[in-house]
Amino acid sequence: MMNKQDGFIMDLWEKIFSFLSKISIFTLLRFIRKRMGKEITYTFVDSWVLGNLILSILSSIIVYNLTSEYEVLLFIIFGYGVLRVFEVIIYQINVLLFDPYRCKKQNKPYKIKSKSRMVLLLLHNYVEIMFWYSTMMITLVVLILGKVDNSWMSYIRSNILCIVTFDSNVVIEATGKTFPYLYTLAFYEIMSGIIMTVISLARFVGILPDVEEIDS
Repeated sequence: MMNKQDGFIMDLWEKIFSFLSKISIFTLLRFIRKRMGKEITYTFVDSWVLGNLILSILSSIIVYNLTSEYEVLLFIIFGYGVLRVFEVIIYQINVLLFDPYRCKKQNKPYKIKSKSRMVLLLLHNYVEIMFWYSTMMITLVVLILGKVDNSWMSYIRSNILCIVTFDSNVVIEATGKTFPYLYTLAFYEIMSGIIMTVISLARFVGILPDVEEIDS
């Protein structure tokens, strides 16, 4: 048990992110597998991450080749992309901040399979988010304008730059149009980029090997 004199802020946000983590397709799949008597294996997790990365790339290609006539399909893909980005960010924050804290409260050791594997999965998630935002942007363009008016690579490049440089102008320039939904998407894209960059830096620093200093 944690000492109440240690404060409440960690407990407060741990509960919030514990709740948010339940808004997840992966959580639903895990529940279904448990009801079927199957455990979540490392292979299943790896397949889930890689599969969603591939799906995000394919989705960006699919929506690029659709028109506004396929409105229902566009909304389904857009909705899944939003949910998946939310799921990834909440999961990464939980792994970085709150999973170790939960284990500490329960007096259990916090262990992961491999630091290198964890970083590789994080990089997969990072790239996946870039493609989901590209998919969302292309979807908005198709729904509002009826069709795309730029190359697929231009949309992908602009969203990658937006996430990496935190500059919304590259997204606006790629579409050549300005409408409120696009500005809102660019805002969330930048926020996601900041969060994922901070998490990535923390992970890379965490796996740096300990070295002896001559001047110590």
